[in-house]
Amino acid sequence: MVDVTEVDDSKMLCILSGVGGGVPPEVREKVAPYRDKVQLGPDARLIRLRAAARELSMYIGSEFYSYIASETGGGNGVLPMYLNALEGKISVDADCCGRAKPEMGLSLTNAAGIPVTPLTMISPFMEVVILKSSVDDYRAEDIARNVAVACGGGITVARCPASMKDYKRGIVPNQVTKCIRIGRAIREAKEGGLDVRSEFVKTSDAVSLLDGSWGDWHIEGMGRYSGHRMRVWFKNENLISWLDGESHIMCPDLICIVEKEGFEGTSNFVPDGNHDGKTVHVFGLKAHENWGKPEGLEIFTPKHFGYDIPYRPMEEILACHS
Repeated sequence: MVDVTEVDDSKMLCILSGVGGGVPPEVREKVAPYRDKVQLGPDARLIRLRAAARELSMYIGSEFYSYIASETGGGNGVLPMYLNALEGKISVDADCCGRAKPEMGLSLTNAAGIPVTPLTMISPFMEVVILKSSVDDYRAEDIARNVAVACGGGITVARCPASMKDYKRGIVPNQVTKCIRIGRAIREAKEGGLDVRSEFVKTSDAVSLLDGSWGDWHIEGMGRYSGHRMRVWFKNENLISWLDGESHIMCPDLICIVEKEGFEGTSNFVPDGNHDGKTVHVFGLKAHENWGKPEGLEIFTPKHFGYDIPYRPMEEILACHS
């Protein structure tokens, strides 16, 4: 792992990630016969990652110095580092968002004007699709997701080939070590019998927003937050919140919901009602400063998701509630 400042500006990087989501049962049934024809074994995901990177490298005629993560995500945040390690490449202490996100275009590479194409797609059956150009990141995502649907729900993508000089305008430095530091603080607090919540807040610079009980798509305040109610809108990730009916913390700032029992993060990829009755902590974390620039706010605010809610920075909102 190296610091951003240690990488020569001429070195080439690209983003590696999965793209896709749920599909109807009939779509999965349609592609099922192909799974029997192409069996990649337990290393299937790794094989597809390598193929996506190799195809993009061959297309642009340049080797990649490192693969970088598109987001701070449980899968997409780790896979590029995994392949870097296996191929003997250096991992750069950064990612392209500083948080998890639901769309390819919600990236600081987009805000910085780094082209998303050329882009390579590898299907679960090792088919190769190369998108040479696109109108913008959103059009590229529409195409990639339609390919993913045709493949049963998911594909592997390599995109945004660019020099380190360009990437420095479209990444969040020190994001990987920040996550490691937060994870270590939580683990050591649990092992040492310390206040896990306090250690998390201290290490992450998070701000407590609410403690409450998870109800029917709302969180009912408890303790010092008794009498308050929070709603959270999500698209894979938590993106917009309302406190007592008024707009509250919103993207690009991060809304983090953690179970009180065990201090484990909650997932939105669960059946309706799965979280009902759980006692949770809700935290807010400020987005990286580049998201606060005009080009960042142009692409990642509630407006992008169809909500007529002007973006207000987290610190401004909290100052009104203090």
